[in-house]
Amino acid sequence: MNKELCIEATTLLLNAVTQEKQAQADQLRAIVSLAQNYTATTDSIINDELLNELVEQTTPGGSPGTAPISEFAAMELGPLLGCSPARARTVLFETLNLYHRHPSLWAAVQDLTLEAHRARKAAGKFGVVDQEVADRVGMQWAARQHRLSWQGAIDLCDKLIIAADPVIAAKRESRQLQDRNARLWEPHEATVNLTAKLDLLDGKYVNATITQLAVILHAKPEYSRVALDVLRSKALGIMAHPAVALAMLQAALQPAMFGTTEYDHTHPAPHEGSEDDGPAMASGLPVAPETGRVTSDPAHCTGHTCGTITIDPARLQPKVQIYIHLHPDGTATIENTASVAVKTLRELLDGKQIRVTPVLDLNSIAPEHQYRPSRRMREAACLVFPKEAFPFSNRTSRGLDLDHTTAYQAACRDPQTRIGNLGPFSRRPHRGKTAGFWTCQQPCPGQLIWTSPLGFRYTVDKNGTHRIQ
Repeated sequence: MNKELCIEATTLLLNAVTQEKQAQADQLRAIVSLAQNYTATTDSIINDELLNELVEQTTPGGSPGTAPISEFAAMELGPLLGCSPARARTVLFETLNLYHRHPSLWAAVQDLTLEAHRARKAAGKFGVVDQEVADRVGMQWAARQHRLSWQGAIDLCDKLIIAADPVIAAKRESRQLQDRNARLWEPHEATVNLTAKLDLLDGKYVNATITQLAVILHAKPEYSRVALDVLRSKALGIMAHPAVALAMLQAALQPAMFGTTEYDHTHPAPHEGSEDDGPAMASGLPVAPETGRVTSDPAHCTGHTCGTITIDPARLQPKVQIYIHLHPDGTATIENTASVAVKTLRELLDGKQIRVTPVLDLNSIAPEHQYRPSRRMREAACLVFPKEAFPFSNRTSRGLDLDHTTAYQAACRDPQTRIGNLGPFSRRPHRGKTAGFWTCQQPCPGQLIWTSPLGFRYTVDKNGTHRIQ
């Protein structure tokens, strides 16, 4: 070991860590200053001449005790950070909570004794408690968080909130139950992450069913060498086709319905109970005392696997409409999903029922005279912009407002509703553009050039967002 070089490397590393902490502290100060001073109104815009709904409004910057900010502040901040407006709103909320409600934590961040991203996240969590106890609870958290992992530190916030105010904690948990969801995230190399927020018991059941199906798959020769995590992922996909999942469970747990006499529990249905329960008892299946095997009497129905499927389960699979673009270079683009190799596409489509629909030729979409786009024009606009046409937005365009890049004028005789003059926007970017705070041009179909109220310019096209200046 070259001790001298190692010491040099560790010194460089520690200096970089300190510089990173300083940069994060500086970033938080800059965000606070931007939020405090930002207004989207420009000298060329007179609010008195705008419709009331287009006038810039103020909105709470965070929890009670924080100063109100411009509703468009997150739209300016997001592209500067390279994140979506929704993510920028979260960053603003957490940062302003930290600054206004947690002076001790804020000071620790500026002194570089507390990591900025941890403090900001904790301040967001403590936003549910009253302002007078927020800093006190934050100091209790700061004294213990450094010994914990990131997730452990966040979990500690929840424990301290319950201890500080059980009533608030119960209301917060109730709101979390109302916020249950399941989301698909950005794809990566033919895969996509799925996250879901479930209540605790539903989560247990989902996990148990995934494990059941994974073990059933593992018993098949073609899956016997596949890793368990891969089979659990495959099992979750099978659950998207309830009839197929039910047929698999019935074949494994109710063999009498499928022409066998008994079920060997060498590969039992797993569960989360005690190991002492034994595989048959764990699955809830009836056991013959003399053999210790699951009985095959069809009268012993196992609850959720009861019933008989009388048609091919494949016919019960849900219909999903997808757009696939094949390219001469051997790649295929699945709209709003990912680009994959054609060979991978064949694997993904294996076993799926496919119905080919005619391709929508964008060059054949004629301009329209009416203000509201036809269904065909809307479909074409969403193909041109699969995501919201605002810097760094990751919202799917379908269901968003379609707005004319150059404002529609009823007196104009030329068709104005056309590809190249439409873009999909959520409500706040739409309002910001209509009010004139943000401006955009569309030099060619599928490309927008935005200018923010502070003068920053961004190009949005099929390749994403690029800051021009």
